[in-house]
Amino acid sequence: MNRLRGTVIAIFAAGALTCAALAMAQAGKPAPAIRHDPMVFQAPNETLATGVNVVRLINTAEMEYKRAQGSYATWDVLFRSGLISDLQKRPFFGGVHLAAGPEAVPGWTLALIPSADGQSYELSLRNLGDKCQFSFFSDQRGLIYEGQVIGCEAVEAIPAHH
Repeated sequence: MNRLRGTVIAIFAAGALTCAALAMAQAGKPAPAIRHDPMVFQAPNETLATGVNVVRLINTAEMEYKRAQGSYATWDVLFRSGLISDLQKRPFFGGVHLAAGPEAVPGWTLALIPSADGQSYELSLRNLGDKCQFSFFSDQRGLIYEGQVIGCEAVEAIPAHH
């Protein structure tokens, strides 16, 4: 019963976020700015958007795959399932086009590792073109984290907009 309730809550939350994003897009309002430390390197907005959209798409595909199959999948299995192809057609994911293999999107490397029992997964998406390996991380909770190599000195510090 708790599993069903959790699934229903997750679906409701995903639907609410989708509705909010679509409403903001229709209203012509930009998405809320991501807050950053003003002295920390920030990847260009296009790079941030690509990474976030890829991770959102994969998280959504994993959720749908688990609902249908009862467990999370590896990248190869998830890609071959057809869910990625179906989801990348939706405008919500920013028009990303993913490919099989570890470089799922040009310039980024993907690691998607489900647990042995298939009830959780870890995802990392690293920007190969960035000297500091700017990256996104996520898991079955759907939260997206960002990071970079510790101690890496960025070529350029871009002031944050608060």
